[in-house]
Amino acid sequence: MEQKKTSVRIFDIVQLVLCACFFLGLLFVFGPCGPKEDGGWMTCHWAGQAVAGVAAVLTVLALLRLAVRNNGVKAGLSLASIPASLLAVLIPGRLIGLCMMADMRCHMVMTPSVTVFSLLILALAAVDSFLLLKKK
Repeated sequence: MEQKKTSVRIFDIVQLVLCACFFLGLLFVFGPCGPKEDGGWMTCHWAGQAVAGVAAVLTVLALLRLAVRNNGVKAGLSLASIPASLLAVLIPGRLIGLCMMADMRCHMVMTPSVTVFSLLILALAAVDSFLLLKKK
């Protein structure tokens, strides 16, 4: 029994680290293009802001998972991460447009990074919620 408790705890920590890296990465490492020469912003800036908001929500969900002991609530928080991760994948280039040139930072760096982090979080949340619900 103790081993199962430890493995769930590892899921909590891995999910928190992944979500926090996603959020901080968007802010400091793989964010969208910078401001234009006139000081204005391109559309990809708003896509980056929206994805950062979703990443912040995913991080809060992961923090809550770490604080909660009830497996049913943990499963619910993991299930909530699935549509949020899907939303993060859909924002850049689909729901909010990106720069017109394909060689811009938003296309070359931000979109692939968002896709990888979102799909990793989605997969982890799906496996975790399946394992937690299977216990019930």
